[in-house]
Order: sequence, then structure tokens, then C-alpha cells
Amino acid sequence: MTDLLEKDKDKLLTELSAAASADKAIHVLENEIDKLLLKHNEQCETDRERESAAYMMQAVRLSLPLIDSNGKIKVWESGGRKDDEDNGGSFKLSFLVLLIIGLALCVFGFGPLMMDAYMSVEANARDQVILHGGATVVGLIALYFSGYMYSRPKKVKGKKEYQVDIRVDADRIYRNFRTALLSVDQSLEEISAAERWKAREKAGSIDGRTVTQSELDLFSELLAAAYSGDPEYALEKVEQIKYFLHRQQIEVLDYSKENAKYFDLMPGSKAATIRPAMVAQGGLLKKGLASTGR
Repeated sequence: MTDLLEKDKDKLLTELSAAASADKAIHVLENEIDKLLLKHNEQCETDRERESAAYMMQAVRLSLPLIDSNGKIKVWESGGRKDDEDNGGSFKLSFLVLLIIGLALCVFGFGPLMMDAYMSVEANARDQVILHGGATVVGLIALYFSGYMYSRPKKVKGKKEYQVDIRVDADRIYRNFRTALLSVDQSLEEISAAERWKAREKAGSIDGRTVTQSELDLFSELLAAAYSGDPEYALEKVEQIKYFLHRQQIEVLDYSKENAKYFDLMPGSKAATIRPAMVAQGGLLKKGLASTGR
């Protein structure tokens, strides 16, 4: 499997790199499994190897979701500012200094005027001077704070949205997939070795039994007749088949009305045996074929 995979490596890596998600990468690998299994079965010599390969590759297919495929991960943010918090509401040192300077200037500027006005007015009007002077100082402070509140950064309200972009790692997927196929190859090699040994043990046998010397002699004579190209010699050797079967207690019967039950009949110009029947101890082994004649 790995040898076949190496031939498709470049194409497979290209398809995996183009996969935008793990699900699509798994789909690519499933298609590759089908191709590898088809090519492998074409090279197999036994059904057991083909069946074993099919079961193993099915196990690999079912394990594909377990393959680590995550590569680079990117997070995209939209719908708000990154520093959404309000940084303008804290009581900073610079603000305190400006506040003290402003109050000192107010006292310096309005203090003497207030004192002169307070001393020069009548006693019953001094409360009015204190009231208006205090209102002026408070007004100036209020104006200062209003300017501060106006100039501080505004808080941006809005819901942030995040988009996660995960790209699969094609090289990592390929390495993990190849590792799984190496395990499959090892198991298939063990099965193939067992099949070769089994075939070796069957060498020189027919249907699991040792071939007899009489069978070897018969087959050798028939092959010699086929190689000779002499029809008469070939027919002579074919007649030996009846003797060989007789020794195995198998009788070869020609067509006659008495043994017609052992034959399939077909119309013909004359009654004749087309293929003899084979019988052992009165039991039919193989039906013959004969023409009945007119």
C-alpha cells in the first residue's frame, strides 16, 4: 500500500492542502483509500489477500477522524474595538494638578474682589455678596469638569464577533496516514507469506491429494499426443483414458437404448455418442451427450 501511496504523494498533498477543513481532508483520504485498494487487488494472487486488504482498509477508513489534522489557527475579530473599555474615567495626577491650579487662580482672582465688595457693602447685603461669589467659584469648577467629561474618550458599544480559521496540516496528515498504511502492509505481507507457503505445500498434488504415478503417466502420454500433431497417435493415447478410469472403478459408457437414461439426447442424422457417460457401481457420475438419429 505504501508503495502505491508514494506514487500519489504529490497529488494527495495538493488535495489535502486545498482542503479548508478536517472533514474535507477526511473525504480526500477516503477517495485515496478506494484507489489504493483497487490497485492493490489488481496485483493480488489470492482471494484471501484481497479480503484481508478490504477489512484492513475499512479499519483505516473508520480511524480517519482520529488523525490529527490541525495546522495554523487564525482568529478574526469584527464588530467592535479591541480596547473596548473606557480609559477616560480614572482620576489621574494631571487632572488633580490642573484642578488645584484652577482653584488657586479663582481664589487669587476673585478673592480680593470679594473681600472689597464684602467690606464696602452694607451689613444686610453681605450675604448676597457671599452667595454670588460662591456661585461663581462653583460655576467655574462645574465648567472645568464639564470640559473634562466632554473631552474624555467615548466608550464604543458593540458586540464583538470572532471567526476562527483553521487550516489543516497536509504534511502531518500524510505522515499519519502513511504510518497507518505501514501497519496494513506488515499484516498483508504476513498473509501473503502464509499463502505462498500454502501453495508450496500444494505443489505436486491434485485437489489436496498427492498425484499418483498412473495419473502422471496418463497426463504425460496425452501431452505427448498433443505435441506430436499426429491425429492417429493422439486418438490412440486418448483410448488410454478408458483404461485409466476403469482402474479407478469408473466405467465409460457409449450411447445405446439400454443406457439412454445416462445421456442428454439431441436430434441428429444418426444415433451416435457425442460424449460418453461415466458411471461408478451403477451410479451416474457424469452424464453423456448423444444424438438419437431419425
